[in-house]
Amino acid sequence: MPQTNRHPLRLPLLALVGGALAVAFAPIFPKMAMDASAIGPIATAFWRLTLSTPVLFLAWMIAGLSKKERPVADAKPVSMPWLLLPGILFGLDLLTWHLSFPLTTAANATLLANLEVVLVGIVGWLILKEKLGWQFGVGGLLALAGVALLLSAGPEAEEGRNPMMGDLLALLTAVWYASYLLSIKRVRRRWPALTVILMTTILGAVFLLASTAIAGESFLPDDPEAWIYLILLALIPHCLGQGLIVFSLAALPASLAAVTLLLQPVGAACWGWLILDEALNPMQILAGVIVLVGIALARLGTLE
Repeated sequence: MPQTNRHPLRLPLLALVGGALAVAFAPIFPKMAMDASAIGPIATAFWRLTLSTPVLFLAWMIAGLSKKERPVADAKPVSMPWLLLPGILFGLDLLTWHLSFPLTTAANATLLANLEVVLVGIVGWLILKEKLGWQFGVGGLLALAGVALLLSAGPEAEEGRNPMMGDLLALLTAVWYASYLLSIKRVRRRWPALTVILMTTILGAVFLLASTAIAGESFLPDDPEAWIYLILLALIPHCLGQGLIVFSLAALPASLAAVTLLLQPVGAACWGWLILDEALNPMQILAGVIVLVGIALARLGTLE
């Protein structure tokens, strides 16, 4: 008898875990680049998208040649502003998130940015008339309570750091990311995923190029070591991490994937502690656990 795969979900689940832990490096490498050189936070976001564009373009070309990347059948037309909007929103998302990195810990910045699931759920319920489970309400309240505790229990301010402002910027990031996801839902009615990702990356890079110039930041790091971290930022969180997540989501149950992706803020906390020596105090850990439980419940509540 032919052998069958007894664990069909093992590879996608391992890919999802690997993708979440890879994406968790997103706040780590910019901090390392800024520590190694005088490059600013917005410029690190610009290089994240710019250096990842050739890789994504190559993947898009390969998918096009293999005819796996086709427009969505029977799709409704999407006007040009809707095509531009995701890139601008993604640029705003990275702008505020990267600005938060020098001010607060990697754990706080990542955890608070992941509150987008609550915001997307609320908008989906109010405007798109999507149904929510009871878990969403409980999870949303828990997440908000955890955020309040996290803001009050944040790390002590040090020279050059402002944890409260950094946490608020991370919360604003959640708003931009939620808006980005909602705009992607509209664009995906016409365009396939890889095309949307490539287009969003290019437009986001243009937006961040202008933002870097307006902020007066230097585009180029003044130390060659910083280039290593910028290249790793583009390849590991943006290309490898997002690629593994996209691969895994096609095969995994949505509820399992939603909860597994919570490894991202946990991973960011671990990498921040191991690499950047950003230890968390007991109140931060408690607040983080409360927020994680709230996000998990909210995610499950949006899947019913």
